[in-house]
Amino acid sequence: MPLVNRGDRLSFAVHRHNSIICLAKRVGSHTVRWFAARKKRRAMRTAVVLCSLCHAAALQAPQTPTTRRITASSAASSAATTNEWDAVVVGSGIGGLSCAAILANAGKRVLVCEAHDRAGGVAHDYEVQGFTFENGPSLYAGLSPNASPNPLKHVFQIIGEEPEWLTYDRWGTAFPEGTFAAAVGAKDFKERILPTYAGPGAAEQFDTLMKRVEPLGEAIFGVPSAAVREDAFAAVTLGRYGLSLATLLAVGPAPALSRPFAEVLDQCGVTDAFLRNWLDMICFLLQGATTKEAPTTLMAYMLSDFYCDGVVLDFPRGGTKSIIDALLRGVRKNGELRLNAPVAKVLAEDGATTGVELASGETISAPIVVSNADLWTTQKLIPKHPKLVDYFDKQAARVTRCDSFLHLHVGIDATGLPTEPSESLPAQWAALDDWGRGVDAPRNLVLVSMASMLDPSLAPDGCHVIHAYVPATEPFEDWEEFLTDGGYQSPAYREAKEQAVEVLWRAIERYVPDVRQRVKVALPATPLTHRRFNRRDAGTYGPFLPATSGQLMGHSTPLDGFYVCGDSTFPGIGVPAVAASGMITAHSILDVQTHWANLDKLRIR
Repeated sequence: MPLVNRGDRLSFAVHRHNSIICLAKRVGSHTVRWFAARKKRRAMRTAVVLCSLCHAAALQAPQTPTTRRITASSAASSAATTNEWDAVVVGSGIGGLSCAAILANAGKRVLVCEAHDRAGGVAHDYEVQGFTFENGPSLYAGLSPNASPNPLKHVFQIIGEEPEWLTYDRWGTAFPEGTFAAAVGAKDFKERILPTYAGPGAAEQFDTLMKRVEPLGEAIFGVPSAAVREDAFAAVTLGRYGLSLATLLAVGPAPALSRPFAEVLDQCGVTDAFLRNWLDMICFLLQGATTKEAPTTLMAYMLSDFYCDGVVLDFPRGGTKSIIDALLRGVRKNGELRLNAPVAKVLAEDGATTGVELASGETISAPIVVSNADLWTTQKLIPKHPKLVDYFDKQAARVTRCDSFLHLHVGIDATGLPTEPSESLPAQWAALDDWGRGVDAPRNLVLVSMASMLDPSLAPDGCHVIHAYVPATEPFEDWEEFLTDGGYQSPAYREAKEQAVEVLWRAIERYVPDVRQRVKVALPATPLTHRRFNRRDAGTYGPFLPATSGQLMGHSTPLDGFYVCGDSTFPGIGVPAVAASGMITAHSILDVQTHWANLDKLRIR
């Protein structure tokens, strides 16, 4: 879940901040290379700290950096044919589109190849009988303010395109303890929720925790992930935020930042069962990991901003498609999107990329190729270059696959129901059956979104649209038996699907008890659906790597000109993370002068 900005802070730093900018502009490229060589360890430590800000542990330097780069002078490329491009991006998920839009905004000729018949990756939608059903993310924040630390907001600022944002301030929960729709922010949580559902002393424990994480969160906000690049010039772009980096180092040493957040809870004496469970749920929804596995920076970033005065949740008018459309407007400034164009393989010659070959056999030439596919799908595309194969094999061996999804898309008659979010019927809620099983247990935690309560255009007049799903907790292996010929159409598969989504119906019924009597359209989906339409290997949400095991792979690879972005790369899963990965990849491709100019566009405070 992206987060919002907390307003102006550290105003005393303005003079020092401007001095850093002036100094960095005077540094010539030869000086930077010399500095980076002499100060390699210090620069890497700085990069480690900065990249913790993007909800992950740390950024390691690539094992074999990719050196091919598009310079500003090559912006107006005069290609001989439409099949010659400056860069090809494989996949149109939010990470790939963020990368492509930033490259196109810098004047690069970019082609995005998408296998599906619509853009967006997991964040695509479809329409049935006038109901707009969304497949992916539904909960957003930190995107409506003009200034924000949210990486996706920074992508929009760089490309000069953005959706219109609707705001609301209530999020619902249906727990064993009770059902409530609390206002977001700290006040309602401390004054109403904790006294009602937690034990004695829980509010004091929460205050102690917030005093620990807020300084860290404020320091994190000051260093945007947009400043990261994977070469020696990171010393320049990171140095621009030198004061915030120094503050971050002072508040939390790098090794502690990457440790599991549960250690901070123990240090702060957080023992209340409800409060620990609540934080586990929030952490899991953000990163697909509990507090025992997620890094401290992830939760420090979230808690210090989510529990502040004036915080709101956001929703794009027109649905998530509006986010994709804004990114595509950025791409089309100097590039194109091709749908129904699955890439069969990445082409290479003499240790460098030369383009891609589509499943149709068509060859597209480009010196830069970026894969936005998941790790395991990308492995199937790469040439049999020994160093490249070994690199991806090692990355795949380090991670495990997150589980998949059950979805239920429902269009209902809304007669007698509220038309706007309220405490009796919020627009978003989480339903959990049993804390004892754990928030990551299969079919235990369900998320529900009624997007038409925020934007009525997503449903016919007098109706609501509902999306319920389990947050990447459905094992794919339970469905593999239906992969055989005819399995999708078999009575056994249909029966298994109906039984599986019963937990989703019950979650909706926590707020809409008579939902089944209101149904106009009901479309259940399983991990096989997720695999088929979103082209996710084994229907996975993405790779998982505990905070104690380091970080996910970087964005450059041993093959010159070949990059990767998306949820299989640093910083990982979630909309802010994949947007950050797309930015880091684009800036690692672009020259440092263009990167610096993009940072001029950001408003983070």
